[in-house]
Amino acid sequence: MDELILDDVLLKDIVNWMPTKYATSTMATRTNYLRSIFKKYKVLNKETLRVMFRSFKNPQDKACLVMINTYCSENNIDFFINIPRMKYKKPKIAELFSPSEIKLMIAAAPKPYDLCIRCIFNMGAGLRISEIIKMSWNDIRWVDWLSNKGSYGVTVIKEGKGGKERIVNIPSKLMQDLYDFAKEQDVLNEFRIPTGAMIFDFGGGDFNPKLRAYDIEKWKFEYVKSRYNWFRYNILKKCEKALNKRIKIHSLRHSRATYLYEVEKVPIGNIQKLLGHTSIETTMRYVHIDVKGIFESIKDTMEV
Repeated sequence: MDELILDDVLLKDIVNWMPTKYATSTMATRTNYLRSIFKKYKVLNKETLRVMFRSFKNPQDKACLVMINTYCSENNIDFFINIPRMKYKKPKIAELFSPSEIKLMIAAAPKPYDLCIRCIFNMGAGLRISEIIKMSWNDIRWVDWLSNKGSYGVTVIKEGKGGKERIVNIPSKLMQDLYDFAKEQDVLNEFRIPTGAMIFDFGGGDFNPKLRAYDIEKWKFEYVKSRYNWFRYNILKKCEKALNKRIKIHSLRHSRATYLYEVEKVPIGNIQKLLGHTSIETTMRYVHIDVKGIFESIKDTMEV
């Protein structure tokens, strides 16, 4: 088949197919790109694809065409797009924060969100903001820690990016402070174990109960987005004022990974597992590895 008709039926079919392949946040981005493609081109053939390739500016453009190829293949549609290699601008490297700057952020944040920032930076190799928003008291393995309070804690990150699940460590001091916070919130059960829903209240209120009853996956996406916006304007603004610079909360994750690699000398493969990355190349971008520094470190090794 030389062309693919881009009508409303096909758009609906692809959107309904996406949940089997992609996370909710990815689906939202891809759906917007798809709609713009369907609205602008109406049909995919050699002529329209040639025009599209010339106008590509974002990796998402290519990703949408790859997705269309995958959809057609899985649904026995005889259509395939030969996508040329694209050149894009290199993504901006995330700004790294020093331990002193992070301590200043923590000091500037009102309670209990100073504890929240500590969780984002100190758990594993750093958390995504969506992960701390969704984290509940039940996600932390309290029983093991309560039997040995001098040890580190463990938490399960559920429904991470791409729907993946991973286990990360929690430093012992942070575990103790979380436990003390649980006591303040009166969420200990009869066995003195914290239980219940989300650890931190990002704005409060029963968020969109009608959407939750109708489409739980879309509700989760909208919930995280609204709670992050609340955190952005009510907490991060105070931290930005203290540092006198704009803060992207995801930079704490980059900063933590880089700190573990450069200061604590944690192997890159271990950092990859803590971050939950499928590709080691992604982790290498996170830890901002200086290739020249690597060459310098092995300059005196034996030559054979």
